[in-house]
Amino acid sequence: MLNFFISTIAFFIAAYALNRFFDTNDLKKSRSRTMVVMITATLISIGAGWVADQIDGDAELHKNDPSIIEIAQSGDPVKLAKLLAGFN
Repeated sequence: MLNFFISTIAFFIAAYALNRFFDTNDLKKSRSRTMVVMITATLISIGAGWVADQIDGDAELHKNDPSIIEIAQSGDPVKLAKLLAGFN
């Protein structure tokens, strides 16, 4: 959950900073500029979320989870239903 909050905050800060940077350099507002800001802010947000997971220790939680192939080969209907529903 910490990952979500940090990445959301990082997205808005990055978008604001990039827009300010482009405004100070007199780049006119266009779709290309908007796409560059959105993609760059998204990548920064993903990176901030990854760093939060590494620091918080959440990245280690799912290392021992069974793979999709192992669940499918087991034939257990409960595990298959959990997999399809998104619960791991």
